[in-house]
Amino acid sequence: MKSAKRILMAAAAMLLMGCASTAETAAPQFPPGPALFVARDADSTMYLFGTLHLRRPGASWGGAQAQAGLAEAEDVWMELIISPETDAQTQGLAMRYGMAEAGRPLSSYFSAEENARIVATAQRFGLQPQMIEAMRPWLVGITFSIMPMIQAGFDPTQGADRLIDAYGDANGKTMRAFETAEEQIQMLAGMSDAVQRQMMLEALDEADAGGTVIETMATAWETGDLVTLERLVVTDMQREYPEFYQVLLADRNDAWVEVLHRELQGQGEDFVAVGAGHIIGEDGVVAQLRARGYTVERVE
Repeated sequence: MKSAKRILMAAAAMLLMGCASTAETAAPQFPPGPALFVARDADSTMYLFGTLHLRRPGASWGGAQAQAGLAEAEDVWMELIISPETDAQTQGLAMRYGMAEAGRPLSSYFSAEENARIVATAQRFGLQPQMIEAMRPWLVGITFSIMPMIQAGFDPTQGADRLIDAYGDANGKTMRAFETAEEQIQMLAGMSDAVQRQMMLEALDEADAGGTVIETMATAWETGDLVTLERLVVTDMQREYPEFYQVLLADRNDAWVEVLHRELQGQGEDFVAVGAGHIIGEDGVVAQLRARGYTVERVE
């Protein structure tokens, strides 16, 4: 029961957090801190902030301009609205959609060599192999992606998304979401067997790499090193697991940019806070808004 709760907490953390190219120079003319972009037209300002869903204790969620932009914004856009109710709903949906179908256990998706890696990884995280055998690959993949970060001291309750959402609630912002918890879970559950395999294999690669990659990714986010962050979060996935990349990042970015384009047709100030992998890269929000003719500049 304890292991099951850990898996569902990991799923909730991942989902409630938890790419022309927009790559910046390795040493941008900005002080170290998470990157912030601003999109503008004649009567609208839209702050674009890429978040990290789990953070190291004590790290700042954003720089002075990001915090000022959030304070000024009328509407705050998140991947989904974060609340205790949403957390509970996500865990329930993970159980509903994440359990293996009869006669289709986890091991049936993978080779003997791959299954040996899966069992070893589960044991390393203190998870019972027989428990994950009863789950679908997408749910185990999320778990394997998150557990190394938790073991390294990253806190899912201190993700930038959660702090921004809490600020918005406390300060009367209009909170908006691109997706619901059920839409996110159904997106994952609806992935083909091939994409679920890609997701799981990428998670195994990340787990095998240990804390070094996690620390490098976190440092890149904290210091605004978008070259390193794009490579780790976007480019590697796009190259090695293209179908998973399309489902997890590119397709969702396309849908979100349509929403933001409509929002920019109005007037006022908005603050957009979504996972950093959605902001950067050739299919990211910044690149797509620039392609539509908006002026988008990095300001932090």
